[in-house]
Amino acid sequence: MKAQKITLKKNLQKMRKNNSIDLSLFLLIAKIGKTRGLNGEFFLRSFAEQNENLFSFKKFFFLNSSVMEELDFEYIKSSNANIIAKIKGFDDIDAIKLFGQKEIFILRSELPELAKNEAYWFELEGMHVMNLEGDSLGKVCGINNYGASDILEVKPKGSSANIILIPYIKNRTVISIDRIKNIILVDWQEDY
Repeated sequence: MKAQKITLKKNLQKMRKNNSIDLSLFLLIAKIGKTRGLNGEFFLRSFAEQNENLFSFKKFFFLNSSVMEELDFEYIKSSNANIIAKIKGFDDIDAIKLFGQKEIFILRSELPELAKNEAYWFELEGMHVMNLEGDSLGKVCGINNYGASDILEVKPKGSSANIILIPYIKNRTVISIDRIKNIILVDWQEDY
């Protein structure tokens, strides 16, 4: 883990020198919403599975004119079903309006390690999907939720073929995830 942080630090320094941004180092985690009150507070829309997960991260970034800048929050807290936040040094409604609708990122290296048969959603995109019979169904091209459960969108090899939609139900339709081999094993048929 220490070697990974050193490599990440070198990559961030290199990006600052080249004025190029390697977005693969970052993960979109939230978006700044409407202002709240007159003291610089705003609503923060979390993209984490559970809002509380957002509180565990220490460093946040935003894209500012093709440069990734660190964002220093004074606080991030829960208020009813919402998340309220305030940026240090921004104490009135007019100052915070400059940040309206900005996307907030974290470093991917800050994500907690997952168990063997688990993966983050962003890791699933591009994975090969195989069924129990050993047939290749294609690659994951997206993940959506239409209300009932998350859905893997799988693009078959033939470009004219329709997208296969597979419900993401762990241990039922999604049997296993192998991040090393880049394969998702599913109990699903091509013609479902």
